[in-house]
Amino acid sequence: MIKKTILAGAVCALFSAASANAALIQLTNVTGAWTATTPGSPAVSGGGTNEIRWGSPANQQNQQSGYRFDGAAPPTVNVSENVNFNLGTFTHFNWPIYEPSLTSAQLTVDTTLLIEGVSETISSVFEFQHLESTNNSNPCANGQSNNSGVNVNGCADRVTFALNVGESETFLIDGVNYYVDISGFFYGGVLANEFWTMEEYNNTASLKGIITSRPVSVPEPTTLALPGLGLPGLGARKRLSKAA
Repeated sequence: MIKKTILAGAVCALFSAASANAALIQLTNVTGAWTATTPGSPAVSGGGTNEIRWGSPANQQNQQSGYRFDGAAPPTVNVSENVNFNLGTFTHFNWPIYEPSLTSAQLTVDTTLLIEGVSETISSVFEFQHLESTNNSNPCANGQSNNSGVNVNGCADRVTFALNVGESETFLIDGVNYYVDISGFFYGGVLANEFWTMEEYNNTASLKGIITSRPVSVPEPTTLALPGLGLPGLGARKRLSKAA
């Protein structure tokens, strides 16, 4: 009974120590590139980079409208399991413009993680649809009145997006499966698939992900205890056999 109690205690301590030692996970690099824009170049400039621009400026600041994605790393960022972490920031530069305007674009985000010293890269593709509103309409395209709320500077534009490829990845490292899920874009702190963006304003949304892990297989404590308890008994039987 004493042996079983001690062995059970040792097994519990072993599993407790394993669970207490969290994996070292680091976000080392995040890049984004805009492709497959409609219309294409030269109406939309910057294809293949992290920023695209379009439209003839209809504002005193002489600004085009645009999309930009800025990755959250480098520098390297430590990541905790089971907690949403920031991958980067999407910005819509919303300025009054004359046509041509963007109607759709594709964003590819490459995320590199260092998990227990092993580097892994995930590619995620987002499909964006863009509605360039008529600024002086009333009501505006979102159904609300002009010159108030999100339409305070003229009718807001609508940005709609969907995660197309690379929603989640699994990596097996040192007997542990790591699940990396790209949650999506958070606007105003809420996960969304579309949002209305204010005119004459840099509207931002955060791309977030989450990592969880699970060991491939964990032996039951009784399975570990049996060999330890069985071997001394086996030796005793052999000694008794020789003495006979």
